[in-house]
Amino acid sequence: MKKNENYPKYVQAMHMLDEGKSLRFVCRDLHTDPHTLKLVRQKYLKGGELALLRPSYQPHLEPERKMEILREIEEKRVSLSEASLKYDIPPYTIRRWRKAYGQAGAAGLMRPKRMKKKRQRTEAELDELEMLRKRNEYLEAENALLKKVKALVEEREARLRAIGQKPSKD
Repeated sequence: MKKNENYPKYVQAMHMLDEGKSLRFVCRDLHTDPHTLKLVRQKYLKGGELALLRPSYQPHLEPERKMEILREIEEKRVSLSEASLKYDIPPYTIRRWRKAYGQAGAAGLMRPKRMKKKRQRTEAELDELEMLRKRNEYLEAENALLKKVKALVEEREARLRAIGQKPSKD
């Protein structure tokens, strides 16, 4: 699981608040939004520092579960902040669900399935692909051979220089 990138900042903020510093002071000192800090504080009071370690991320929920959450918000008049804390879902996600539900009903809460089509290759393309693979293999072998020849020539020239002879220009 990915660690919350703001964890050190949030822990520092919670310690400052525990020391008696005001919310306004902590927000100014750490350059944080007061609303976010209030939500983080509630999460901290509910679960301690470990609760701050997890990012506010939910795996994709089923449409039925989304409906339950939206129904509870409507029936019990739960605020977005409270629902966000209770279900560990960002408020903007709940807003997006509400909008989708308002526009398309329960179908709006379903995730669109994206299927990637695998392109079918023709026989001519497969033949060309096989030919290109063979050509590539041949060129790689030729390149390796040329490198070996070059290394041998350089080794021979170094030996000749070592004994005081000039290499030939062949």
